[in-house]
Amino acid sequence: MKSLKLFFTLSIALLLFSCGGDDDYVAVDTTPSAPQNLIAIILNENSLELQWNPPTQGNEVIGYNIYQDDTVIFSNVTETQQVVTSLEADSSYTYYVTAVGTNNDESEASNLVIATTDAIPLAFEDSLTDMGVFQGTFSSLTPAQGVQLYEINSTLFTDYAAKQRLIRLPEGKAMEYTGSDLLPDFPNNTLIAKTFYYNIDDRDPSLGKQIIETRIFLKINGVWEAGDYIWNEDQTDATYRETSSVEAISYIDIEGNTQNISYEIPSKQDCATCHNNNGNTFPIGLKLRSMNFTPANSGNQNQLQTFIDNETLTGLSNPTEISVLPDWTDEATYTIFERARAYMDVNCAHCHQPGGEVTNFAIDFRYETPQVDTGIYANRGEIEARTQSTIPTYRMPQLGRTIVHEEAVAMLIEYLDIIEE
Repeated sequence: MKSLKLFFTLSIALLLFSCGGDDDYVAVDTTPSAPQNLIAIILNENSLELQWNPPTQGNEVIGYNIYQDDTVIFSNVTETQQVVTSLEADSSYTYYVTAVGTNNDESEASNLVIATTDAIPLAFEDSLTDMGVFQGTFSSLTPAQGVQLYEINSTLFTDYAAKQRLIRLPEGKAMEYTGSDLLPDFPNNTLIAKTFYYNIDDRDPSLGKQIIETRIFLKINGVWEAGDYIWNEDQTDATYRETSSVEAISYIDIEGNTQNISYEIPSKQDCATCHNNNGNTFPIGLKLRSMNFTPANSGNQNQLQTFIDNETLTGLSNPTEISVLPDWTDEATYTIFERARAYMDVNCAHCHQPGGEVTNFAIDFRYETPQVDTGIYANRGEIEARTQSTIPTYRMPQLGRTIVHEEAVAMLIEYLDIIEE
């Protein structure tokens, strides 16, 4: 009997001891920790891809839940990536991801990602009015909202035609300086327009103009495409066309002389010939060094600084970081060597450089190429003859002009006569 009483007493004591220990019990949280490093990669205007890293703590993960704008759109995804489709173009979405553990317990949310899909890619419409370049009276060439004028300080010669240069960047996007004073990086859906015209009378531009063509460059899914719009006689619209033609132009120059020009409108293939390097199409004039100056109508502000101020150029804090391509007409500021090289860079280098269209001459007309490596000295006689020729198969450049650029040729001859090997 005593033994039974002792056993009972010890049992009660042990039970009380065990129960007292429950107050010190700590539950272990086995819920997975949040997924890490969520990113969104835009694929096109309607889709994107989400990628993330798995949790670093907690139970084994059996799947992931993906939230779009706080709503689950995918459950129990087993991979650490997911393509999201059927999105609206040019729209923003918020995403986060949670992990689901073996006990069906859901983790905290990953980092938040806000992603904006691409806009619908631009395309060449049949009519220039549908391209959104101009507003108001069409022949006034008034840029539409969001379209910006730009100028270059050393220009391409096109039979003395006047030119208006415009650029339109997608809303909220900008050109990006990438460390080169040549072309910046342009976002998709950039539109570049250059309109060619002659004043009826150069002595009085208010008398009106004869507009011939508007050449347009579009950046579509990372690739530049060129198109041309030919203006009608009423100057009320222009029509997309890919074939070449010759237009008879008559105007009065600044000296009061009547000039008759057989103006050559290029074909789509002609455009590709000049705007090509190693099979890639690219703009010619919009190099940063060509825009690094103060245009006459700019309010006395450097053009690149204007781009920086209105946030259409990023990655550059000061225009002084960019070199300047000389204005070949500025005799007071630049030497004959600088002016000649600048002229040949703008008018000739797009074809005469490594990867350019012309391969039968060992000439590199790029301004940055050291003189000794250009091949200019060895070919100076050929350069002098071709720049003075109007024979279509011999003249230089072969495209873009039908008459001699008299002022430039005089400057080039002076340069070619004094350079040394």
